[in-house]
Amino acid sequence: MIKGFGDISLRRINHRDIKSLQDWRNDEAIYKWCRQNDLISDFDQQAWFDKQNTDPTTKMYAVDFDKYTVGVCGLTSIDYINRRAEFSLYISPSQQNEGYGKLALMTLLKHGFDSLNLNSIWGECFQGNHAALMFEKLGMVKEGTRRQFYYKNGCYINADLYSILLVEYRAQKWKN
Repeated sequence: MIKGFGDISLRRINHRDIKSLQDWRNDEAIYKWCRQNDLISDFDQQAWFDKQNTDPTTKMYAVDFDKYTVGVCGLTSIDYINRRAEFSLYISPSQQNEGYGKLALMTLLKHGFDSLNLNSIWGECFQGNHAALMFEKLGMVKEGTRRQFYYKNGCYINADLYSILLVEYRAQKWKN
């Protein structure tokens, strides 16, 4: 378990989490902001779980608050030579706007920089997603826009790239 900020902690995802995570990803509140273009089946979810548990370039965590799982976050495409990774984060539709996402991302960044020795953590966000404000408040920099990069629901969507470097993370007052 990774002790986080506030009452948040991260733990590796286990079999008990699979169904909840699938239900959340298939919920419109999350689905509309994800790269997926179809609902996730039981087979798809199990295959994802099996892969993330054996892939050394992926570390996914359940976000726990007190005794309850409120979301999932992780680092993917971990490049140990160049010391960078992409972050992933979503909070249960019923638990959104409670501050859990911010605390989870703070914890994930701390783990990535302090424990995994990363130099850069990055992610992308569909334009219009209010999570971008949280990324900026945590010190992430908008690097640019992938114009019409994804096709979803009959139209092309721009995706903004955000990142934070180790030196920028170290300058953040919230990290202590």
